[in-house]
Amino acid sequence: MLSRLLFLFLVIGSISYRSHAQVYEPGLLVRSNGDTLRGEIENEFWEEPPVFIRFRPAAGSASELFKPRQLRAVVLTTGRYFRYEALPIDHAATTQLANLQNLNPTDVRVDTLLAEVLLEGPVMLWRVVRPGSTHYLVRRPGQPVLDMAERRFLRENPAGGRALLDGNNYRGQLGVYFGDCPAATAAAENAPFTAAGVAAVVQSYAQACSPARAPLRSWVAQAAPRRRMAVQGGVVAGLRYNHFKDEFDGLSQTKGCADCRPRPYAGLYADLFLPSRTAALYGELSMSTFSNRNFAYYQVNSSAAYSVVEYRAWLLSARLGLRFFFPLPHERQWLVSASYELNKTLWPSITSAAGSLTGAGTYEAGYGRPSLLPNLGLGWRTRRLTLGLDGQLYISENGGNSFSQLIGTNYAIRVGVAYRLGHHPDAKKPEAAPQ
Repeated sequence: MLSRLLFLFLVIGSISYRSHAQVYEPGLLVRSNGDTLRGEIENEFWEEPPVFIRFRPAAGSASELFKPRQLRAVVLTTGRYFRYEALPIDHAATTQLANLQNLNPTDVRVDTLLAEVLLEGPVMLWRVVRPGSTHYLVRRPGQPVLDMAERRFLRENPAGGRALLDGNNYRGQLGVYFGDCPAATAAAENAPFTAAGVAAVVQSYAQACSPARAPLRSWVAQAAPRRRMAVQGGVVAGLRYNHFKDEFDGLSQTKGCADCRPRPYAGLYADLFLPSRTAALYGELSMSTFSNRNFAYYQVNSSAAYSVVEYRAWLLSARLGLRFFFPLPHERQWLVSASYELNKTLWPSITSAAGSLTGAGTYEAGYGRPSLLPNLGLGWRTRRLTLGLDGQLYISENGGNSFSQLIGTNYAIRVGVAYRLGHHPDAKKPEAAPQ
C-alpha cells in the first residue's frame, strides 16, 4: 500500500494543474480606463501576485476574466487591496537552498504586476511574494522605490567549506532610507521583517516627519495572504458495476463474468482543502455487496479434491487521494480525482457445487487487488451536490504476462452523487442581528 501511495504522489507531483475552488466575495475593480466595476470577486487568497481576476456583477451571473494589465486596482471588502504597479524587484533574492549563490548577487528588474497594498498615502508600502522570497517595497516623495527582500547566500569559510548567511539587511536599508527621520530610524532598529513590523517603521515616518504629519491608510490587519485548511464532508451513494472475469480454465461451468451487474453503494466522504484551495485531500468510506468465485481444496479418501466456491459478501472500501477543481460559471466546478483504495470483505455467504466442504482447506473470499494505477474520477459540483464517475483497474490473478499483473483486465465503475453536510467552510458567517 505504501509503494502505491508513493506512486500516486509522484504522478500527481509531475502534473501541474491550475485549478481552484470558487469563493466569491464583494469587491470592486478599477479598470485601466478608469471605470469602476462593483460586484463580486473570486477570492483565491493570493500569496503571489494574481495572474488573473475573476469578476461577476452579481451572485449567479456569468463571470468575466481580467488580466492584470486591464486593471488599475482590485479591492475586496474583506480588506485586501491590489494595485497595478511598475516596481523594481530584485530577482536574485531567494531563500531556496538549490538556488543560492556565492556572495550576495543582485538582479533588479522592473516588473508590472498586481502588488498588494499595505499602506496607502503620500508614502506607499507594498508586498510582493515571489518563489523563495517575500519583498516589501516603500516609496516616499522625492526618493526611488526601496526593495527589501528575504535573501540568503553562500560564502566560503576558512576550513574550505561554505557557510549559509542571511543577506537581508532590511533594518540598515530602512535606517538609510528614513535617515532624516529619528522616529523612523529608531523604529527600524528592532522591527521584525513582517508586514506589521515594516509598516510600523513607515507609519513612524508618516506621523513624525512627513509634510502631512498624519498616519497612512493601513490595510495590514486585513492583508492575510493565506487561510487555513478547511474541511468539507458528507454522504455519497450510487451504483457500482464490478467486472471480474471467471478464469478457471474449464474447471467452472459458468465461464465469463463473476459479478457483472450494478450494485448499490453508500458511504461517507471528506475533502481537506489546502490553504490555497487549489486541491483537496480526499477520503471516502463506503459499503456495497458483490459476488465472486474461488477454489476450495478438501480431502476425499486420502486424496485432495477441489470445488469451485461461489460466495456473496459485503465489501468495505476505503479510498484516499487528491482532488483538483476547475471553475465554471454560477459557482459550479469540474473536479478531477486520483486515489487508491483498500477493500475488505465482510460476512461472506458461501456455496459450493460439491455440497458440504467438510475437510476443506483455507480459501480467501477476496474481492480483488487494485492495480498500480490509481482510481481516476471525474465530477461536477454545484453548491452542496457533486455528481461523480470513477473507475478502478484490478490485477488479473491468473494473467499470463507481467502487464496483466500490473494493469489487469478486471475493473469496477461507479456512478454516484454526494451531498455536503454542514455549511461551506469559506462562507461568511451571518452577522448577529442588532439587539
